[in-house]
Amino acid sequence: MNFRRRRLPLINNLNHGCMKPLSLFVLVFLISNFSFSQIDFGIKGGLNFDSAGEAQLTLESKDHERKSGFHIGVYSEFDFLIGYLRPELQFTNVKTQLEGSEISTTRIELPVSFGLKLFGPLSFFVGPTAYYSLSQKSSNYSFEAIKDKTTFGLHLGTRLNIGPVGIDLRYERGLSPIQTTILTQNGVDVSGNVDSRPNQFLVGVSYKLK
Repeated sequence: MNFRRRRLPLINNLNHGCMKPLSLFVLVFLISNFSFSQIDFGIKGGLNFDSAGEAQLTLESKDHERKSGFHIGVYSEFDFLIGYLRPELQFTNVKTQLEGSEISTTRIELPVSFGLKLFGPLSFFVGPTAYYSLSQKSSNYSFEAIKDKTTFGLHLGTRLNIGPVGIDLRYERGLSPIQTTILTQNGVDVSGNVDSRPNQFLVGVSYKLK
């Protein structure tokens, strides 16, 4: 019984943290639902090309090698005159290399885009992004649990709509570091940390369901 009581606060904290991006998405949706008449819903996915910050190993700073990942999620879009508001909720997995070892990072992302329709099906958008870090794993490194799981960033990009299909290209950058302490390298204790703040280009495809 004592063991279960000790674990309950951890479970509650995890559930509370995971609900933050979802709560923001629902809040933006409800506010927008009362403000705009034309509302679209859809699914989205694509590729991420993320450098994911840098690492500090025994006083030596090393940049990550850029590798690709993926994202998949849902969106809603609220049109008005020559613009739109588009909140998205997506799961992201990106992988980078550090000294030949692969580091896999997973997170939940909530981008909220403010778009301007330029020429016909072409639009430009910009906005904030909320991140909730889920995990960071590697075959050669072990990490301490991520302390500041919720961070924020900015994104901008362009989108081309062809019927119900949207193709977009965007750049995204985290505003604050996501520091993770490295505990061991190949089973040997080391001193270091990894900054896994997003620094990525994304190529995405979306499909409008309504």
